Amino acid sequence: MHSLAQEIRSFSKANLRKQRTRVTTLSGRRIIETWRGACLQVEEEAAAAPGGGFVQDLSADLQVGVVKPWLLLGSQDAAHDLETLKKYKVT
Repeated sequence: MHSLAQEIRSFSKANLRKQRTRVTTLSGRRIIETWRGACLQVEEEAAAAPGGGFVQDLSADLQVGVVKPWLLLGSQDAAHDLETLKKYKVT
């Protein structure tokens, strides 16, 4: 069995896969971030799609998690829904 120290000594950055992250801003601008050595390289994507950089979710999130019988965890949507409050006997 290898020890942790042996694993750390045999580690090589060359074996890591190159990663690129595509970031879409709220204005719709697309940026590609790539690590090169110890530096972060940022480049703008050539053909950015028109419109916003996010999808608006207008559906209500009514899920409620019961942490303890007297402690519930839920969203603002659940706190404003009368039927959900009645179901969990919130007063």
